[in-house]
Amino acid sequence: MNKKKRIQLVVLCAVFMIVVIAFIAMKIYQKNAPEEAKEETVIYQVLDVDASAITEIGIITEEETTNLIKENDTWKSLEEEAAQIDDSLVESFLENICQMTSDTCIENVEDMSQYGLAEPMISVTVQWENNMYIIKLGDYNSMMQGYYISINDENTVYITDSSIYYTLNKSLDSFKPVSYTHLRAHET
Repeated sequence: MNKKKRIQLVVLCAVFMIVVIAFIAMKIYQKNAPEEAKEETVIYQVLDVDASAITEIGIITEEETTNLIKENDTWKSLEEEAAQIDDSLVESFLENICQMTSDTCIENVEDMSQYGLAEPMISVTVQWENNMYIIKLGDYNSMMQGYYISINDENTVYITDSSIYYTLNKSLDSFKPVSYTHLRAHET
């Protein structure tokens, strides 16, 4: 081989080595980048309550008010004393709301009306022993695809997943047992 071809071969080998090193470095960076992003994500605990301890629930929606009380491990309606309540539906509701989180928190809010929380569309009160929390659901934020929510009269607003609307928007009928004949009547 002449000298010129050897130089070209050495240069090509060097370029190839640089490309391989760059490729390996990029793979290592990509592998570690998602972990770094996860570390930066903050999750706020909006509500952290033992669902089994709750003995009273009050739900105020635009359509109706529902009040449930737990007596001797059985849930009962205060509006319709004869109404049958499916305890498992109530427990499921409580499990969904008692461990609520958010990835967005707005602190020191002075005007709750700008978030629809001065007059919330849904208000849920949960009580046990000498404790009480009021969950207020405000306006929908289309940009964040979630609802504004606040707890009690705190001046902190959270943005929660849009499914929270369906979780909180319950009526007395939402807690009544569903029977097969009831379903058949609605099909016709």
